[in-house]
Amino acid sequence: MKIGAMNNPRTDIASALAVFAAAKFDFVDLTLEYPKAHVDVIDRKETLKAIKDSGLAVVGHTTYYLPFASPVSSIRQAAIEDVIKTLGFFKEAGAQTVTVHPDSGAGTMESKTTVSLNAFSFKIISDEAAKYDLTILVENLPGVFSSVEALGTILGTVPGLRFHLDVGHAFIRGNKFRQLLGAFKDKLMHLHLSDNRTREDDHMPIGAGNINWADVIPAIRATGYDSNITLEVFSNDPRYLIGSRDKVIELWNQSGGG
Repeated sequence: MKIGAMNNPRTDIASALAVFAAAKFDFVDLTLEYPKAHVDVIDRKETLKAIKDSGLAVVGHTTYYLPFASPVSSIRQAAIEDVIKTLGFFKEAGAQTVTVHPDSGAGTMESKTTVSLNAFSFKIISDEAAKYDLTILVENLPGVFSSVEALGTILGTVPGLRFHLDVGHAFIRGNKFRQLLGAFKDKLMHLHLSDNRTREDDHMPIGAGNINWADVIPAIRATGYDSNITLEVFSNDPRYLIGSRDKVIELWNQSGGG
């Protein structure tokens, strides 16, 4: 098991790397988003140097609000291209996986169409990622893409995709954790952990919300998963992030992990 943390795109990447390295995290979950961390605004050379100097491994993460299911083809294509132009940077940074969020759609579109357009977009992205030897991960979201059926359609349509389970998302407005873990454990390649009050994506420290982690961590461990876990805990005080890591390690070890 490797535990990492995500940079806050509202601040510069180098400061986050310094905090994570000092706290001895294993990797940075590098999100390339506006306002300060998008690939169009960062200094690529300096950022790559900061990553190398930190000694942290990298996993990739892209903007969460891109309209992959827009019925307007030019808008949909622009969203696809925004992800594709990050792939070369992620490869240079040493990433092997890149998380992309499905688009829940807008307006009066039927959910079947929303899912279909996402599958179309993810196929293009996955094919481009393969050229860089990168694997695209699909993350569950509250709403349409909290269901096994919707996520299964995308994962089934594009064989090269793998699954990213965001445990916090799985508990928002209904507990879908066991369903998602059971359905996609064979495709699971990444985890996000954060706590919440089961209404919104609060990104609270582990143990501060309503999620029963003494149930969640052993369930994950029982699948045989032993790879990357990102603590998506956002606070100006890194002690909340470090305390969350300690709690996860404690529960992991209690459930038989090492």
